[in-house]
Amino acid sequence: MSGRHSRSGASPDPWEDGTLDSLLVLVAESLGYSCRPAPGEIVMLEGPRRLPVNMRDVRQLARLVPRTDWPAVVSDYVTTIVTSMEEPLDLSDFDLAQHLLRTRIYPGEADNGGLAARPFAPGLIEVVVVDTPTSVRTLSTEEMNGWPVSGDSLFMLGRANVRADGPLQVDEQDLGDVRVSVLHGWTFYVATHLAWLEEYLTIGPYGALVIAPNRSLIVAHPLLLAEENPRARYRAAVAAATELQAQADRAYEEGPGSLSPHLYWWRAGEMTYLETRYEGDTLVLPKKFSSVLTTLAAER
Repeated sequence: MSGRHSRSGASPDPWEDGTLDSLLVLVAESLGYSCRPAPGEIVMLEGPRRLPVNMRDVRQLARLVPRTDWPAVVSDYVTTIVTSMEEPLDLSDFDLAQHLLRTRIYPGEADNGGLAARPFAPGLIEVVVVDTPTSVRTLSTEEMNGWPVSGDSLFMLGRANVRADGPLQVDEQDLGDVRVSVLHGWTFYVATHLAWLEEYLTIGPYGALVIAPNRSLIVAHPLLLAEENPRARYRAAVAAATELQAQADRAYEEGPGSLSPHLYWWRAGEMTYLETRYEGDTLVLPKKFSSVLTTLAAER
């Protein structure tokens, strides 16, 4: 993006000097894996299994500790991934395994082609995972195909189990002059709750602007838009979008568990990516979005 949120000219990130990448290679090799770059910030571990490592997550964790602790951070992170996938876990009995299933939202770049995954929103995928007391691991298509259920039914079951774990906490806050609802919780499955966002908030025909920058956070602004004047409605939407986009950029960068820096338009359970741009210091929304708002207002 351009304008006031541009990062051009920013000072070099000390976590980008290659040290963490070198540590990843050393730890992976000690566990019998080699490393191969993949799209985005993913590194694939190649060995007994093909396992994705998100280097953005690794850097976010490294920022929290002194540099001398980086070897331990990388070792713990990679070992947890490898152990969770290689530890013996009998999933052959579906009647027992079904209670461990959840659906978790990941960045689209995490899909290595072998996950039990489906599109969730532009740039995001919904993945069936196995949640045990010691780890959360993804489910492969091979494992899924061995069960007496269809893919859609499996995702429905995973969502139902997330619901059964309990609701998120909802706080009302101000971002600048914009009132927003913040949904959060100590769980990896916060973003999954976007599938039933209307159960948390009063959302009218205009839908809501939402962000899901990391695994623990949803921020939403229902578009009530009571103004009669089309320009006033647009200005209200731009004000909300500006604050949400800035928050998405910050929270995505901070993590941990970054998902998406994008701004979305939530309507009736569907999420549309709103590609924003700046003209000077003013955020500009897509013309199609503005046209739909005008049409909806005319139909009221």
